Amino acid sequence: MSAHRSLKANLQLFVTRRCQLRCRYCPILKGESVMPLSTALKGADLLLGHGSSRVRLDFGGGEPLLNFDVVREVSDYAARRARDLGKDLSFYMVTNAVLVDDAVLAWARSRRVLLEFSMDGAREDHNRFKSAYDRGLDPYAATRAGVERAQRAGAAHFVIMVASPANARRLAENFEHLFDIGVRRVDLSYAIGGIWSAEDEAVYFEQVSRVLTRHARALGSGEIQLGNARQRVEPTVLNSELMVDPDGSLHQMSEWMFETTPSSAPAPFPVGTLDTVKDINALRWSRFHSYYTLATMYEGNAEVRAALLNNISFGLRVGKFFRAASGRLGKVPA
Repeated sequence: MSAHRSLKANLQLFVTRRCQLRCRYCPILKGESVMPLSTALKGADLLLGHGSSRVRLDFGGGEPLLNFDVVREVSDYAARRARDLGKDLSFYMVTNAVLVDDAVLAWARSRRVLLEFSMDGAREDHNRFKSAYDRGLDPYAATRAGVERAQRAGAAHFVIMVASPANARRLAENFEHLFDIGVRRVDLSYAIGGIWSAEDEAVYFEQVSRVLTRHARALGSGEIQLGNARQRVEPTVLNSELMVDPDGSLHQMSEWMFETTPSSAPAPFPVGTLDTVKDINALRWSRFHSYYTLATMYEGNAEVRAALLNNISFGLRVGKFFRAASGRLGKVPA
């Protein structure tokens, strides 16, 4: 690939495709595959070969805590290797918080893990869009319990709250619910994969503006921190981060943005596998590659292509909105 290399010195391991939930807006195809430790160790070695002195190993899926033994072992291994190499290594995990317990939180604190919890607000909207796959599970109760455990333990975390056209009118209300249960670091996200009409977009921006106005003082002081101020790179549908599937194959994250819809063509830029790619610094990709990948894979699907273009344009406006509001958003940790 001939393009500028991604500035993010990170690698995400999809340590499993298993998950206790079936979120309506999640583009990732679920399954029973689980990453073996040997594959995870190869992923850590690939990342630690990065030219940057600061690198980050990410855990996702599926629900990564369903393969916690591998997560813990590879983080221990990577931490030892990073010390030997003189690299500053941190960790990041995307989790639904259902399995967050004292052991997970002790590991997270000891390994400098930033936990990203997905919680959409009050019970009605959370359970409507995050339905249980495991029989008998109350997703809202389980996720809230995990978030509150992390708060009590002082573990580094933030909550990503996803709005969709169907519930955007309650974005501000759902934010207040998170605030009431003690959440202070939030990312106000939006669902991808469908169409946001002009009216839907206007509602989203109006609701976010309500949050910014109501909490202006706390945002200005840094008491409340919005991840939109720094962490997010818009449009999210063109995420070009490098990912490792449980089978050890390497991909741009964009390949999975519409994965639940069968593609009509293979990805145009095959990256390889952990057995064939030996130098992460030789891999180059950009948002252009992400766009071309999706446009090629779904060339025969007018619905997906329409959603792609819609999500790109909306994401660009979201980014512009938060850049314009950056002076009101306070201090956001890196």
